[in-house]
Amino acid sequence: MNHPFLRRLCTLATLLACVSSYAATTPQAAQLHQLRLDLNGSLGDFYLLYGVDSDPAHLASVQQRVTQTDQLLSQLDAPADSAGLNTLQRLREQWPAYRALLQVLASSLQQQHSPSGGSIAELIQLNRLLTRLSDTLSVHYPPLTDPLASKSQALAMQLQIINTDYLAHSVGANVLGGDKPALDIQSKAFSESLQQLLQTQTRPEAQALLQSIQRRWRYIEPSLRHYQQDNVPTLVNRYSRRIIADLEQLPTLAKPAQVAKALQH
Repeated sequence: MNHPFLRRLCTLATLLACVSSYAATTPQAAQLHQLRLDLNGSLGDFYLLYGVDSDPAHLASVQQRVTQTDQLLSQLDAPADSAGLNTLQRLREQWPAYRALLQVLASSLQQQHSPSGGSIAELIQLNRLLTRLSDTLSVHYPPLTDPLASKSQALAMQLQIINTDYLAHSVGANVLGGDKPALDIQSKAFSESLQQLLQTQTRPEAQALLQSIQRRWRYIEPSLRHYQQDNVPTLVNRYSRRIIADLEQLPTLAKPAQVAKALQH
């Protein structure tokens, strides 16, 4: 018997099951990605408070990232292997020291008290330790199976690092930040990756969002490429955060289109 409606229902059920299975098997990867964004972003927020202005919005962003990281660390499931479990335990053990110092320094800056160079260096070192641990932990969880989600998350993390490095340079803290590639090199790599992603997307919704992202990126790219001459941290931070938020939304554009297409057949 030919039942088109039943076939559409079966197709839709299969799609929804796949989406549900995807969501159920990759929460750790998504949670850890957000945790890494917040770790890096919290240091950028501190740089803004330290060397740009004491805008309450920067302090609010610090608090939001701290709260979210607390939640993510408590929600992360233990990896199956002992090495991953040990890394997660170390991450949870080291986080409170960074959180406490970050909150103390951010609060002091809000009250117009300048922290010592030693305390800033300690904060940066703690952040680097947490970053290494979270990077190591990522290999102990199942990777994302959606290529678009994987690429968009990689770009979001790449831009978050660029943004924080630019803020560090803007306030003179770059000398304490390790041996990362120069900002112009990082910016060129991001631009190339963004262009490659744009060329691979055929869905109108995805193309439109990526084109919007690219326009915003082109606006701040010269300042990032010529970071030794241009010092516009507030502008770069605002545009970077918007781009990162858009990149995070990019993978969700596929699901409604896939479900609607299934119902039409």
